[in-house]
Amino acid sequence: MILAAAVALDLTAAAFVALGVAIGYHWYRDRGRTQGMLALALVALAVVAALGRIPNPPVLLSAVIVVLFMASGFFVLLFRHEFIPLGRTAYRGAFVLLAVGIGLGVLDVTVFAHANPVVVTLLGLGLISIWAVFTGEPIVRFWLASNRLPAVQRARMRFLSFGFAILITILVVDVLGGSAVQSPTAVIITQLIALVAVPAIYLSLAPPPLLRRIWRMSEENALRAAMQDLLIFTTSREALAERATFWAVRLVGATAGFIADPNGKIIANTAIDRAHAARLISGRDRSASGSTTGIIMAPLHLTEGVGTLAIIGGPFTPVFGTEEISQLRAYANSVSAGLERARVAERMAAIESNKSQFLNLASHELRGPVTVIRGYLSMLEAGLLGELNDRGRMAAGVMAAKVSEMNELIEEMIESARLEEGGVTLRAVEADLREIARSAADIVTPMLESKHQLVMDLPERRVRVKVDPDRTKTIVANLLSNAIKYSPDGGVITCQVRSRAGMAKVAVSDQGIGIRRESIATLFTRFGRIITPETEHLKGTGLGLFLGRQLARLQDGDITVASVEGEGSTFTLQLPLAGAGPEAASNGGAETSAEGAPEHTVSASSS
Repeated sequence: MILAAAVALDLTAAAFVALGVAIGYHWYRDRGRTQGMLALALVALAVVAALGRIPNPPVLLSAVIVVLFMASGFFVLLFRHEFIPLGRTAYRGAFVLLAVGIGLGVLDVTVFAHANPVVVTLLGLGLISIWAVFTGEPIVRFWLASNRLPAVQRARMRFLSFGFAILITILVVDVLGGSAVQSPTAVIITQLIALVAVPAIYLSLAPPPLLRRIWRMSEENALRAAMQDLLIFTTSREALAERATFWAVRLVGATAGFIADPNGKIIANTAIDRAHAARLISGRDRSASGSTTGIIMAPLHLTEGVGTLAIIGGPFTPVFGTEEISQLRAYANSVSAGLERARVAERMAAIESNKSQFLNLASHELRGPVTVIRGYLSMLEAGLLGELNDRGRMAAGVMAAKVSEMNELIEEMIESARLEEGGVTLRAVEADLREIARSAADIVTPMLESKHQLVMDLPERRVRVKVDPDRTKTIVANLLSNAIKYSPDGGVITCQVRSRAGMAKVAVSDQGIGIRRESIATLFTRFGRIITPETEHLKGTGLGLFLGRQLARLQDGDITVASVEGEGSTFTLQLPLAGAGPEAASNGGAETSAEGAPEHTVSASSS
């Protein structure tokens, strides 16, 4: 049992020597003043543990052990001083207390080495009390301060506090216990408990990645929420930058933070005014990077250059926040992505706004001159400005057709601008979709060439819908004109009206050039034209189908397309049937049959 107790003492001494070497190596690698104080404390404690295993040490060596023991506690207090500076009085009092402790220790191993056990116990208790003050005040402060910090910092500080609390407890028990704790069994128990302090202290300064991940699990949901906030929910760039700064400060357990663009302009700030942040980013004010705090900067790789996510570290960040600083750099990449997404979204919104403004301005500015030109052309054609010869009448007809095209374009532009501004008002009335389709056919009949044949496939019974007749006629006319335009080789163009299951449909089919599957998505976008060798010579703005679908959806309908490249396309306008009356019910129950329904055929010769 005695041998086991000796082995336990040796193991404890070896463990503290290993801890001192490990912490000394970390300090040598990083060379930080704060880490240096704790390294000195633990190296001194390791030397005390090693020298304490020498049997019957001489008086001088015993005095050295006492001095190093007191110094180890004093350096723990200085370690705390690096985070939260002691007041001037407390700082001077610490040196006085160190001198008193060393004096008591030297007296204990020299003058009173063989004194009454009570005197020896009192001297030992005084010595341990001073050491407990040096180490106890920091560990209590660290434990309390850790409550406000992120999970990894909190765990590291508590492990350090826990480790030194074990040492204080064992030392007090050893002094007060006297002979009761000198038995082999008691020695083994106390040394095994002391061994627990070694990994606790080491983990506080150099926790392995796996343990850091375990500690961080409690904050994973908050971190994911931060990422979602940045990459999905935040709308404007300024709002995103403000949220990113808030989460970064929280993530690191810092006191303040800000984001600067590549030009040094502050675009977001938390718990720091912009003027101070601007001075920090420009290097004119480094007051925040003193002994207890520091500026942690992570680059933000943006399109316009490299910006900065800067965090003003709290008092414990330099040593206990290394994990969070690493996380901050990874978090900065997400911030960069979020800012770029917001920039692109804002730029697209600005472009769309500019398009709408241009459409509004151009259409209204063009409408006046076109109206004047149309008036004079009408007067020329009517002979009010003099008789025209054959060539003049032909030229006037061509100009009238071109003015009509321009007027149609202006109307499309105005309608598109109104849609963007939410200014479109529909006049919904009950109408027969067959009549709307016939009116649309009359509009496009002049466009037919000799090689085209327009077939109107209409049912015998009315197809009752509640829509804006004029705008619905515009939609169908646009589908028919597109079918003619994109059938350069001619062929049959069919306009079929049907109703089924509460929906009315106008399907416009052609035998034209068709559309590639990957290009269909472009059709219904504003100004979305598909340019191919077959279509590049055809005129168009790309507004017709965009307007058609938007107007259809405003009436609870839609436009769909089915196409095979080289074989033709079918565009289908769907609208809800009018809900009242027996005819709507009978038409909505089953599709109206084409059999026996009159088919009206229009060709170029009939125009």
